Amino acid sequence: MKKIFSALFIIVVVSSTASACSALFVKNSQMFLGKNFDWYNGDGIVLQNKRGVKKVAYGLDKENVVGWTSRYGSVTFNQVGKEFPYGGVNERGLAIEMLWYSDSYYEESGQPTVSELEWIQYNLDNYKTAAEVQFYLDSLNINPINSKLHYIVADRGGRSFVVDFVYGKAVVSNTEEEFQALTNSNYLESLNYYKANKNNIDFESIESEDRFCQLTSKATSLESKSVDGMFSILDGSNQEKDNYKTYWTIVYDLRNLTVYYKTNDNSNVKKIDLRGIMFSYSPQTYATDINYKQLYWKKYTPTWNLELLAPALEQANVKLNIDQLNVHMINPNSYVVDKNYKVNYKNLKINITVKKQKGLIFYSLMEGSENYKKYRGTISALARANKDTIQVVCYSVPIAKYALAAFHDLNSNSKLDKFIGFPSEPTAFSLGSKAFFGPPKFEKVSFNLAEITMLPIRIK
Repeated sequence: MKKIFSALFIIVVVSSTASACSALFVKNSQMFLGKNFDWYNGDGIVLQNKRGVKKVAYGLDKENVVGWTSRYGSVTFNQVGKEFPYGGVNERGLAIEMLWYSDSYYEESGQPTVSELEWIQYNLDNYKTAAEVQFYLDSLNINPINSKLHYIVADRGGRSFVVDFVYGKAVVSNTEEEFQALTNSNYLESLNYYKANKNNIDFESIESEDRFCQLTSKATSLESKSVDGMFSILDGSNQEKDNYKTYWTIVYDLRNLTVYYKTNDNSNVKKIDLRGIMFSYSPQTYATDINYKQLYWKKYTPTWNLELLAPALEQANVKLNIDQLNVHMINPNSYVVDKNYKVNYKNLKINITVKKQKGLIFYSLMEGSENYKKYRGTISALARANKDTIQVVCYSVPIAKYALAAFHDLNSNSKLDKFIGFPSEPTAFSLGSKAFFGPPKFEKVSFNLAEITMLPIRIK
C-alpha cells in the first residue's frame, strides 16, 4: 500500500503544478488587462470575429444549447480553433481571459449550455460591459468538453470581476480596489493568502498563490501605468521549463482599444488597433499565426482550423467527431450533437467525506486492472479538506471500469505520513474497500462508469 500512495502523490504533484497562467487588471490612469499563457506548446492564432454571425453552441451530449447572433466584433487568441478562444477583447472594450482552476465544478441549473471556451466567445459576441456579463451570468450553463477553468472579465470603464465555480455554483468576486489579479487558485482564498503573506512575498516561487501575491504587490506601481511596464510585471511571474513555459504574454489596452502581445517563439511585441479592423459581417474570417514576426492577416480555412483542433483534442485525450466539429467551428449556424462523445464519455462526481476539516485530499482515478497494478492515474488531483464533504467532478471521463484511491494529508506536508511502514494518515478506496497489508484487489474496488456516475468516498 505504501507504493500505491507514493505513486499517487507523485502523479498529483505533477498534475497540480502543470498549469500556471497569471492575469492582472489595473484601472489607474489606464485600463490594462495583462495575461501570461503558460502551457505545453505555443501554437495558436489571433482571429478576427465578425458581427452578425448566427451561431449555435456545439451540442456535445446536450440538446438544450445556446443560440445567438453576434452583436460585436472581437479579436481573440485561439489554440483549439475558431469559436473556442482562450481569451480576447471585443470592439466595445470588453475583455475576457480564462485560467486553469483544477477545483472548478460548473453550475447545473438546467439553463441552455455552451462549452467552457465557447463561453468566452458568447460573452464577447453579446455584451459590451462586465456588468452585462455578470447580470446575464445565470442565463446559461457551462457543459465542458474537458477543461476546468475560471475567468476574469474587465471593461474599458474600469469594472472587473472574477467568476469561480465552487461546488456547482458560480461565485462572482467584484472588487473596490484599483486592480484585480487572478492565477490558478480560488480568488477569495488567494486574497486571504495575500493578506497573510503581503509582507513576506516569495518572488521566486511559481506557485499559484505566490504569483497572485507577486502581481497584486505590483498592481499600483509605476510599472502598471504603461504597456511596457505591464509586460515587465508579467515577465516577473512567467515560467521557463523545457516542456512547459510562458508561451504568450498579452496586454489589452482597453481604454485605447488596442492589443499588444508577444510570444516565446517571437519576442517582438505586435500591436493590434481594433479601430482599424472591419468587424461588419463577412462570410470570410481572417487570422494571423500568433508566432509570426508581424501581423499578417490571411483567410482562415477549415484545413488551418483542423491543424489546431486535432492536436488539441489529442492532448486533452477526448475523442470527438473531429470532422463534424471542424465543420461546425467554421460555420456554427446549426445544432449538432457529438455522438462519439455521447456514447463514450460521462462525468464522474465524487463526494469525499472526512472526519477533520483540515489539510488536503489527494485522489487518483485509475482505469482498468493494469493501471491499478502499476499505480497509473487516468485522473489525479488534490482538493482542500475545508468541509465535511468535499465535492469534486471529473469531466469527460471515458466509459470504462475504474478504481479510486485517496488519502487525507492532514498536516499539508504533501506526503502520506507513515508509522512502521504503514500509513498514519487516513486512506480510502472506492466502494468502501479497505487495505490490509497492501491495497485491495481491483475487483474489490472497481466500478463501471456506465453504471455509477456519483461516487461516495469516506476517508477515515
